[in-house]
Amino acid sequence: MEWKGRTPNDTWGNEMSEATRRPDGAYLIESAPNRRQYLAAKAAREIVERITAPINAAISGYQSELDRMLDAQAIYLGPGK
Repeated sequence: MEWKGRTPNDTWGNEMSEATRRPDGAYLIESAPNRRQYLAAKAAREIVERITAPINAAISGYQSELDRMLDAQAIYLGPGK
């Protein structure tokens, strides 16, 4: 698209650059209204994950060992065959 030597305007009449359009006012992620709430929830999730990680590993290991034992061949410990 050719701009014929002038910078185009967006729908609201604001001047745009050729590569990007910059909105008026704050537009950084840090200025988002829910940023602090998101970071607090993320920190809480990470704390819970650190607390439950050993429990999850133990349960996973137990299930794996139980599956291995159930799939193994039977061992006969009686007198001779």
